[in-house]
Amino acid sequence: MILQSLFRRYENLANEGKLPLKGWGNEKVSFGLRLNEDGGIIDVIDLRTEEVNGKKKFLKPKEIRVPERIKRSSIKSNFLCDNSSYILGIDNNGTTAKSLQSFEVAKEKHLTMLKDCNSKTANSIKNFFNSWNPNNVNECTILINYLNEIVKNSNLIFIFEDKYATEDEDIIRLWNNYLNDVQSDVKMQCLITGNMETIARLHPSIKGVRGAQVSGANIVSFNSVAFESYGKADAQGLNAPVSEYAAFGYTTALNNMLQDKNHVKYFGDATVVYWAEKSDEEYQDAFNFFTFGDDDKTIDDKTLNATMEAIKNGNPIDYENVKLDTKTPFYILGLSPNAARISVRFFLISTFGEVLRNIINHHKNMEIIPMYNNNKYIPLWKLKDSLVASKSRDKTLSPVLAGAMLKSILSGSYYPESLFASAMLRTKSEQDYADDKGAKHHKISYERCAIIKAYLIRNKRRDVTVALNENEKDVAYILGRIFSVLEMIQKKSVDGEINATIKDKYFNAFCATPRKIFPILNKLSQHHLKKLEGGPKVYYEKILGELMTKIDPGSIPKTLPLEEQGMFVLGYYHQRQYLFTKKEENKDE
Repeated sequence: MILQSLFRRYENLANEGKLPLKGWGNEKVSFGLRLNEDGGIIDVIDLRTEEVNGKKKFLKPKEIRVPERIKRSSIKSNFLCDNSSYILGIDNNGTTAKSLQSFEVAKEKHLTMLKDCNSKTANSIKNFFNSWNPNNVNECTILINYLNEIVKNSNLIFIFEDKYATEDEDIIRLWNNYLNDVQSDVKMQCLITGNMETIARLHPSIKGVRGAQVSGANIVSFNSVAFESYGKADAQGLNAPVSEYAAFGYTTALNNMLQDKNHVKYFGDATVVYWAEKSDEEYQDAFNFFTFGDDDKTIDDKTLNATMEAIKNGNPIDYENVKLDTKTPFYILGLSPNAARISVRFFLISTFGEVLRNIINHHKNMEIIPMYNNNKYIPLWKLKDSLVASKSRDKTLSPVLAGAMLKSILSGSYYPESLFASAMLRTKSEQDYADDKGAKHHKISYERCAIIKAYLIRNKRRDVTVALNENEKDVAYILGRIFSVLEMIQKKSVDGEINATIKDKYFNAFCATPRKIFPILNKLSQHHLKKLEGGPKVYYEKILGELMTKIDPGSIPKTLPLEEQGMFVLGYYHQRQYLFTKKEENKDE
């Protein structure tokens, strides 16, 4: 299904003229060699443009449509566009035996290919290869100023009379005829199109998957006996027969999306691409906004509710004044590096409306009363970072957990058990502190509490509220509330900062073994209450008294299982936010 879906996207975009036809592809080219009719180099055109990335400036090569690149495991030349070893016979080590051999291979290919093509451009290229001597490269004064840059594996292209050689109509016709004439020796039924076609032994490389080889990797490849089947020994692609046209199509579509930085995301080790059956970019933009967030726009209740209402009623979604059909098929592909190959982390097929429904349900599950000025709906990267030690410079989350987390959000399935376990582990491992920039980091953080709440709602069917639930009878939740009040009483009883609060000393122990720790905290609270006077003392004694009546001290559990520890954390967090809000309200009064 993955390859078929990618191939359909290719055909849709190719029909709209947005992707090249088979046998052609876009390649980054740094320099153009302008030739005269005799094949002499009369100028070097620097095709690079200056780009800015942060504070750094760099020269970006120009993307030009050229004949399809070949996969090289030995010395083989591309047609009309290649690096200096093949075009000039020189590399960054100078004129070497290998570069001379590469030039001779390129020379033979071009003279053979262009033998019967007599356009002015073709003749100038043939004259170039017949007259150029790599050993005399330093005598070509026109190249001298650019030579150091040219030999850095930069791609070169021929230019004649202000046109790229790849734009010459006779050469284009020659190349297309060549593609039709060059056929594999095997025809089989293509797994993608279902037609009897010439089968691709090797598929074009996929470039742009983070962590994979820069030169490209493959989703489909066979090069070991262990992977061969049906007697297809040493047959490479024949084990999974895909036609040359289909292989070109699906790889072209995927490479095109991987180069689109506005619509490719990285989560854990997964490179995520997504697309609609319709080629409109607005579908990708909307998915990107709802799933990964946007620095310039904030997800709010009005937007989520309006979108969900449209989905329920089967109406188009209004995004940026564009109507998006909720019934449009939508695809999400997560790819991970695996040596010279690419692993599929996940692949989801659904309707656009169903995908957004799952994402919105996730946001609603995660909704919890925020701390300070936090956004109500938490972007994915913040959730991911909350599961990594806050003092760690490496914010890399387990690839398996990151992939499972994203898949559960997009598919609407249960959250992975490890997500909840990781949130609880980090909650117990962290302590409150302020970093070098003065930013506060909390042991009981907003993001981790949101994860705990969402997990308990979706996976355990617990009825957990967004803010404090004074009617909640769960013992663990009430114990968490009590602990929050005890902590506040301690803070109010002391002038200035406390070196170590009861949260620092007893939170983890009380959360796991409440019966053992409760008498200690109860005794400390009496000591702290004695230091309070007037209204604050009456206020906190009343709150604490009301909470104590909700539980029987003799029935306090000896231990709390992990799920109940999650309820304890939420009880603490809800009560703390309630007390903080009340404090702000009293301040305003």
